[in-house]
Amino acid sequence: MEIIKKFNDLVDIYFKEEHNISFYEKKLDLKSKYLSKLSKKHNTAPPCQVLINKQIEFSKQLLKNTQKTIKEIAIEMNFEDQYYFSKLFKNKTGVSPSEFRRTKE
Repeated sequence: MEIIKKFNDLVDIYFKEEHNISFYEKKLDLKSKYLSKLSKKHNTAPPCQVLINKQIEFSKQLLKNTQKTIKEIAIEMNFEDQYYFSKLFKNKTGVSPSEFRRTKE
């Protein structure tokens, strides 16, 4: 569906800066429940999960391919709190960012 493609494209562009789904809804001129319904149907996940998945995948690349600290990565990803970033990362991957880096080296 065209709307989901546009949503996914927007996530690819803004995932670092924009963590609020309302930003994407406004860009697409959609109501929240409609975007959620479409996303669950075509992405098999709610919009917030699509966004978080993109953030986690990019964070993994930074952890594997850079020497940036966890704090620097959290800042780059626009998380105000590195502890929240670490908690979210561990919740989604099963390991902390530092553990992930150690096992991927």
